[in-house]
Parts: sequence; structure tokens; C-alpha cells
Amino acid sequence: MNIDEENLIKRLRQDDEKAFNTLFYQYHERVYNLARRFLPFKEDAEEIVQIVFIALWENRYQVDQTKPLSHYILAIARHWIYNTVKKNIYRQGYLDHLQQQNKSLDFVTEDAVSYNELNSLVEKLTTDLPPKRSEIFRLSRNEGLSYREIASRLSITESTVNTQLTKALDYVRKNIKALY
Repeated sequence: MNIDEENLIKRLRQDDEKAFNTLFYQYHERVYNLARRFLPFKEDAEEIVQIVFIALWENRYQVDQTKPLSHYILAIARHWIYNTVKKNIYRQGYLDHLQQQNKSLDFVTEDAVSYNELNSLVEKLTTDLPPKRSEIFRLSRNEGLSYREIASRLSITESTVNTQLTKALDYVRKNIKALY
């Protein structure tokens, strides 16, 4: 490490923005190039540069003046590159999973028609239910609310929600079986 860098670190630790800018211009390209070796998109590499130098500024008081700053900066960069790669792997795995789910949910025309008919039948059957039971059924099945949320919204107990949903489901199942 040269004396000039040691002086820059000392000034950085004294909140000198000019010293920070000098260090940025000395190291930003190295950080960017390192990130580009591992990350496919330049935007990710640019983000790594920003993160590294924000971390440098935020932790400027902890920077050791006696050690080369490049080690400190590149260690931060490697950490964030690793995290970004890991995040991208998880994201790609998640996207692959969603794509696979979409393929498995692709309906052939006949299945889509059957699904729509069944859905219409369930809708019609729920209109035949007593109004409060029908409302509880719709809140549960159409809006995806939990028993607790339904109970809170309708000012009833969770036990009542459970009882009404059980009766609604029994009615719907019984009438669907009768038709099929």
C-alpha cells in the first residue's frame, strides 16, 4: 500500500468526500469488471459497484489505514456478487417451477369447458344457500379469507364460520354428485 492511499483512507475516515471520490475513481472499474465476470447483466454489475461504494462510505470509520484498500473493497464486491448469483439461481429455479406449473395447468378445450361448467354449477348452488352461509362460502372460496378473517369481517365466531362452511360444502358436494 502506498502513502497516498493511506492518506486517502485517513481523509475518508474524516468524512472527506473528495477522498471518497478519488477512491471511487481508482477502484470502480475493477469492481465493475469483477462483477461482470460473474453476472450476465451489466445492470447487476453496476448495482454491485453502487453497493460496494455505499458500504465503503457507511463503514469508512472501520477501514484499516494500514491495509490495502483493494482487499477491503474487493471482499465486499465478492460478497455481493456471490449473493446476487445465489439470488439469481433461486429466482431462475422459481421461474422454472412456475413455468412447469403453467404447463401442467394448461387445459385442453374439453377440460376448460368442463371446468367452466363445474364452476358455474358451484356458483348456482351457492345462490341456493341461505344468504349468510352463501356469503361465508364466497369469502372463503372466492376471496381466500381464513376462518378468523371471515369471523372478524362478519362479527361471528370462527366456530360459526366452520359450521356454515361445512354445511355449504356438504350441500355443494351432494348436489354435484347427484348431477354427475
